[in-house]
Amino acid sequence: MGIDPYVEVPMRLSHRVTVPFLSLAVLAGAACGDDPAGLPSGDSGTSRPSFNFTNGPTSPGPFIVRIADAGTRVISADLANNLLAIHGKISGLSECTDASTRVPADIQIVNTPSDAQAFALVLKGVDNDIAIYEGTDFSQLFPFDPVKFCSFITERVPLFTGQVRYQLHINGEGNLRFEWQGFVQRVADGARFHYVEIQFADLTPNGGGSSHDIGSIRLQAGTDS
Repeated sequence: MGIDPYVEVPMRLSHRVTVPFLSLAVLAGAACGDDPAGLPSGDSGTSRPSFNFTNGPTSPGPFIVRIADAGTRVISADLANNLLAIHGKISGLSECTDASTRVPADIQIVNTPSDAQAFALVLKGVDNDIAIYEGTDFSQLFPFDPVKFCSFITERVPLFTGQVRYQLHINGEGNLRFEWQGFVQRVADGARFHYVEIQFADLTPNGGGSSHDIGSIRLQAGTDS
C-alpha cells in the first residue's frame, strides 16, 4: 500500500485539513476462519456470514489497513479562552524538522467497497507531547515552514506542557472528532492540571471547509489521576 501516514491538521473556525494517506495503491485485508471460502469450520449446508476479506467473498467486505507509529502533528485553538495548542514535539530536538516535530500514533483505516464507499479512520496515540500557548494565531505554525515553526517554538514560552492521550475519529460522512486528555504542568510554577480538549468539525461535502465547528480546551488544577 502506498500510504503517507502523516497527518497535519490545524483546528480553528476555518479548517484546513490534510489527510494524504487516503490514496491507496495496495489493499491490505484481514482474514478470519479456517475455510478458504471464508466460512467457519463446522457442519456444511448452513448459511453463515463470510469473514474472509482477503480472498473473497464475491461481494467483498471492508478493506482494513493498520499503520503503527505514524507521524502526526496537530495545531488547535480555543478562541473563547485565547489558547493555542501544538500537539507535537517542541523540545529535546537534535534538529527541528518536519519529521522530528511529529509524535507517533497508530492508525486504523476501514473502507467499504460498496455503492456508499463508506470510510472510517481511527487514530490513537499514548504519551503524545503537547504545548499550550496564549493566543490563537498559528500563521507561523501551518502550513509547516521550518524557519517559522522552529522560531516559534524557540522564542515562545508555553503556558503548559505535558504528555497526553490522543484519539482522532473520522466517520464515513467526513466528520472529524479529535480528543486529548491527560495531565499537564504549568511552566511558570510546575503546578499540575488535568487537561481535556475536544475539537469537532463537520466538513462540507467538497471537503473545502467546515459547516459546523466546536473546539474547547479545558484545564483544571489538581493532581488526582
